[in-house]
Amino acid sequence: MYVSVPGTLNTCCEFADFFEAKMAAVWKATANSGVSTELQPTTEVFDHFETCTSTEVNAVITTAPSKSCEMDPIPTDVLKKFLPELLPYITDICNSSLQQGSFPLSQRHAIIRPRLKKPGSDPSDVQNYRPVSNLTFVSKVVEKLVCHQLVSFFERLKILPTLQSAYRMNHSTETVVLKVITDVLCAADRGKVTLLCMLDLSCAFDSVDHGVLLDRLRCAFGVQGVAISWIESFLQDRTQSISPTNSRLQ
Repeated sequence: MYVSVPGTLNTCCEFADFFEAKMAAVWKATANSGVSTELQPTTEVFDHFETCTSTEVNAVITTAPSKSCEMDPIPTDVLKKFLPELLPYITDICNSSLQQGSFPLSQRHAIIRPRLKKPGSDPSDVQNYRPVSNLTFVSKVVEKLVCHQLVSFFERLKILPTLQSAYRMNHSTETVVLKVITDVLCAADRGKVTLLCMLDLSCAFDSVDHGVLLDRLRCAFGVQGVAISWIESFLQDRTQSISPTNSRLQ
């Protein structure tokens, strides 16, 4: 099998090897780094997921983008069109996964589509691509249901960092900018000099240590039992295949 990209010929293995080597380099560079922050353990415990209602599942599906994956049995827009008939079955599938504490192995596969980082970049150089994972629609629905329950628990206990402005309702990049500008202006009013340091971390999400993540969820956030088992299965035994967009596979 090979992939025909305009102006060059890169195989699927070349893309996969490059993405893997890039991550290996990041891991190697941070291998001797210790844990830099310590979180106080919570006394509360989140050891299971509540059964989701069809109304909750319906809300997640109808508000999700109508994007489809090659592994979806039917296109997402068709699923939404016949949602009244399919909703009971999808709800049962989601609840079965949550109650059993296991994310189905069939839903852990991703189709990776390399995308050029910048228009006009040399398409023959694999370093000019970033991997974009395409997952099944149902897997993203289950993930969203889990996220809702976990975030609700964290916010109720007020254990999320106060100034974390990403991936939280009403906490966006706009609120970050407003906070920074406010701090700078207040410092200027007091006659102080402001120094702003910004970091761009390479492969920030891909380089998250799963072991550290699970330990912190258990110890600092109180996630245990079936809930932590589900998250562990969600992270383990992931597989992928390369299928570039607008390319010809042979």
